[in-house]
Amino acid sequence: MAETEETGASGNAETAREGDADRVVSARQRFQRISEDVRRGAERASGEIRRGAEVARGRYEEAAESAREGYDKVRQNAGQVSREVGFFVRDNPGKAVLIAAGVGFLLGLLMRRGGDYEE
Repeated sequence: MAETEETGASGNAETAREGDADRVVSARQRFQRISEDVRRGAERASGEIRRGAEVARGRYEEAAESAREGYDKVRQNAGQVSREVGFFVRDNPGKAVLIAAGVGFLLGLLMRRGGDYEE
């Protein structure tokens, strides 16, 4: 019976080692699958980030160009308005002085009124 017990014990040990080896192989395979999934996900995310950066760069360039065009228009219009105001003042100096005085008076009232609220 001692032989049977020894054979049974060594059989159990071998079975346990085989089970451990199977679990190790299974764990290694799962780890490899997970690693591959992570790598694919990182590649996909990197591609999306690159595409997003390209879209953002394009939109920035469009906005910058639009701002430049708007600035140029305002500059041109400001020059034209300045010339027209100059012509009006030369043609109507009395009205220009009265308008300037009225605007100054209104701004003074607004400034004084704003100061009362701050105190």
